[in-house]
Amino acid sequence: MFFTAESITCFYDLEQDRLHLTFSGTDREEITGAMTRQFLKELLAQLPSWLIQQYAGEMPQPPGQQSMISSFHHHLSQQQVPVTYGKATPGNHIETFLIHSVNLIKNKGTAGQSNEKIKLVFLDRDHATEIGIGFTLEQLHKLIGEILKQVQNWDLPNPWLADTNFFVSPNAKNNSVH
Repeated sequence: MFFTAESITCFYDLEQDRLHLTFSGTDREEITGAMTRQFLKELLAQLPSWLIQQYAGEMPQPPGQQSMISSFHHHLSQQQVPVTYGKATPGNHIETFLIHSVNLIKNKGTAGQSNEKIKLVFLDRDHATEIGIGFTLEQLHKLIGEILKQVQNWDLPNPWLADTNFFVSPNAKNNSVH
């Protein structure tokens, strides 16, 4: 079954120790995918480098600078992309499945327009259930930020946290900075 989602609601289930993503379609049908801690940890380990590869042509900096720009972009997205908080309204729930893999596909926008999307396809183990949803880069960063808030007790590292402990002095005459 392939399902195109219009929105995602995420919540953490303490009893099952799983993150649940409820995908809502245009006709208010809903499918819930459950994500384990280990799966999310593996996804977070790979996602930043995948995103940097996808946008490397737009950011031709050395890898360290690309990571800092990606981190900045992630934090900016957390502030700028709107999200709705509260209880989800019940819809027509179809099924629940365990998310086994996520395919990431960068779709090019038309020339001169900024409608480029990253399509996520959430799959179960047998690939019998496929949930597709498209995000802008900013929306994807926001989703990951919201997911990390939901599972903060999992103590997963945020791969976009940059080390901001540096000091620049304009008066460094002898090239020593403290």
